[in-house]
Amino acid sequence: MAAAGGFVRELERRGGPALRLEQRAAGGVGCVVWDAALVLAKFLETGACPLARRAVLELGAGTGAVGIMAATLGANVTVTDLEELQELLLVNIENNKHLVTGSVRAKVLKWGEDVTEFQPPPDYILMADCIYYEESLEPLLKTLKDLTGPDTCVLCCYEQRTMGKNPEIERRYFELLQVDFELEKIPLDKHDEEYRSADIHIVNIHRKQALAGALEKTERA
Repeated sequence: MAAAGGFVRELERRGGPALRLEQRAAGGVGCVVWDAALVLAKFLETGACPLARRAVLELGAGTGAVGIMAATLGANVTVTDLEELQELLLVNIENNKHLVTGSVRAKVLKWGEDVTEFQPPPDYILMADCIYYEESLEPLLKTLKDLTGPDTCVLCCYEQRTMGKNPEIERRYFELLQVDFELEKIPLDKHDEEYRSADIHIVNIHRKQALAGALEKTERA
């Protein structure tokens, strides 16, 4: 499935052949493999998070690099993004299916909208460079709240940017996030030895326990 107007980015894997990821020369921010996606994908390979037979959902998947890497590590993955990114996601799933030891599928998910079809909550939610539009913060947070259960681990990787409104958007995002979630920054020395950078951060996010317990009781009622 060759892509028109595309160019391939290879992502090395510790355990075998590289992932081959189609990108697009035009088409917006979702059409290329960003550095934060590389850092998060390679962090998954460190084994810090057990992925085999776990349910994983990637938000704002773009090329699918992170989710497809998780699927090569045995996870059952749903990569999600807007309708216009589905063709690219399907191309990349097809190009790398021989490396997948779990499973991977692509689905449309628009932040802030109904997530019933993605229930029950996954074991992991993966996000790489999803914090860049001010108007998307509240829909993204709603989706995170709707998707997470008491045991869901959210791994959010982002590149810290100093230009324009980026610092304010990041500050606002983490301020809103901490209303319902607990955050723990993963130290740089736990990242992949080669794929790491001082300005790219990985944050481990969980529902606050009191809130998670209340949600669990509501679901059982």
